[in-house]
This record gives sequence, structure tokens and C-alpha cells, in this order.
Amino acid sequence: MGIKRGVSLYSYQQEYFLHQMDLEACIKAVADLGATGVEIIPEQMVNEYPRLSDGFLEKWFGWMKQYGTVPTCMDAFSESLLYKNRVLSESELVDLMERDLKVAAQLGCFVIRTLCTTPTGVIEKSLPLAEKYGVKIGLEIHAPLDLDSDWFKPYQDLIDRKGCAWFGIIPDMGIFEKFPSPLQQARAVRNGASQKVTDFITQAYIAGEGQDKVAAEMAKQNANQHDYAWLHRAYRTLYTSPEVLRKHKDYIFHVHAKFYDVSPDYQDECLDYENVVRVLREIGYDGYLSSEYEGNRTIEDAFPVDSVEQVRRQHEMMKRLLDA
Repeated sequence: MGIKRGVSLYSYQQEYFLHQMDLEACIKAVADLGATGVEIIPEQMVNEYPRLSDGFLEKWFGWMKQYGTVPTCMDAFSESLLYKNRVLSESELVDLMERDLKVAAQLGCFVIRTLCTTPTGVIEKSLPLAEKYGVKIGLEIHAPLDLDSDWFKPYQDLIDRKGCAWFGIIPDMGIFEKFPSPLQQARAVRNGASQKVTDFITQAYIAGEGQDKVAAEMAKQNANQHDYAWLHRAYRTLYTSPEVLRKHKDYIFHVHAKFYDVSPDYQDECLDYENVVRVLREIGYDGYLSSEYEGNRTIEDAFPVDSVEQVRRQHEMMKRLLDA
């Protein structure tokens, strides 16, 4: 079947928050792209979460049928800091995992996204529950953490011991960021950073200069707090070679197609979509690329947000790459 296109409704958060789009309008926007996959954060867009009524589910599946879409991933959170005075125990976190697996099953999603902070013990104890509800658990691989680091080793060990039928990964395109986002640099300047200093930081990062050396030079330039904020953001940029996906090919359940900005000629200069899609095709990945537009949060202070247009541009780009 090949790689399929979808959208995380998180992409439309600005319009949803401002009541310019409701849940049905978000689903229709996905269908208007010729895409089929619908990813959802129910905490954000389903008022009844986590107790879904028969009435809501009837509407949900009615929309799926009407617009020719299918549920894909449900984004869940391992909320260990739910209470102010204590951290949730492992058994409580497993209970939350079961709650979300049940909701995902009700929505017809095949996988839940769990955060990269979810302890391996919680995941391991949740594997029988995943099988019970027929929903896979996908660990989001999100910058600044990556698949080539020691951080992932405990999760890899879990997969090696227990298999990958019910636990795997959801790579986020943020780990394939070639250089700091120009959109975010522009926001840093609007926040009070210097154009000259931020240009210096960005170019130093691209040239491979160490962060400490750059910070020392910035002190000579009378850099302000906003300049240093950009320094820390720029050096959180992560580029992992897409080739790393090959050794994890058997348990890539879903892909978060994060992006900040796609140009009118359908190019993303910041994220390495070309090579990621190439590798995914070569390893036989046949899941979804699920759009996750995050530029809205960056430009909303100064410019109108048109998430629908940005996601449309990204899907034109993805169609080109998938048809190449």
C-alpha cells in the first residue's frame, strides 16, 4: 500500500481555540487534502474525554464515514505530576495508560502516542493491556532525544526482551532538523533579540562551533537575555541521520511529520523530509506521515495564522516526495 498521508488535528489548534473551526471542520480539512489519517489529542478536542458517550462516538464514526477518513493515532500523556504534592506511582501510571488505551480503542485508533518520559516499567506492565484493547503503544522519539543515544537503550532492551507486537516507536521529524528554524529565529528577534547576534549564533551552529565558545563571544557583543534564549534554542537543534531508521524498521508504528513552515513553492528548508521519506520508502514503511504543524505558535504574535494553508502546502510537498 505504501506510505499514507494523515494529519494530527493538533495542527489546527489555533483555529480550534479561536472557535474558527470545530472538530468536524478539522476532520473535513484532512479530507480536503486527499489525506485519510486522523490523529487526535482528545484532551484538546473532545470535551467528554476520558468518558466518551455513545452519542459522541456515533458522531465520530459518522464523520469518518462521511469524509472518507480513518482514525490513526491518539496522543496520550503519562501525567506523573498530576498532583501538586506528589509524583504518581508506577501502578497509577499504568492505570492512566489503561484509561487511554481504552479511549483509543473506542475511537478506533490503532496506536497511542506516549511521551518519551514514560518509564519503561510502566510500558512493560501495560503491554498486556495493549493486547487486550488491540492498541499499540508508540514511544515518541522527540528532540533533543534521539534514537542514536544512550537514552533509548532501556526502551530497546524492552523491545528485545518482549518483542515489538505492542510496543514500538513514533519518530518525530524534529530529530531530523538540519539547522535552527528561521521562523523561530525571527520570533526571537521580535521578542527582543538582536538580528546581528542571532545571525551569528545560527551561523556558528551551522559551522559546528561549540556552544561555550559562542557564548563567550556573545559576551563581547553585549548580548541580552533574548540573545541567550536563542542560543539555547539553536543548540537544541538535533540532526540524526535518517539512516538510523533502518535498524528500527520493524517497530516504526507511526511518524509525526512535524514542521514549522512550508514555502509557497512547497519546500521545507529546515527539516530533512527528502531523505527521511526516501529511507522510509526503502525500508517498506507503509504507515502514516501525520502532519504536526507547529509554526502557528511561532507567528501568532505578529501574523495571521492559516494552519489549513500550511498543512496543504506540506501535503503538496509530501505528495511530490512520495510520488518521486
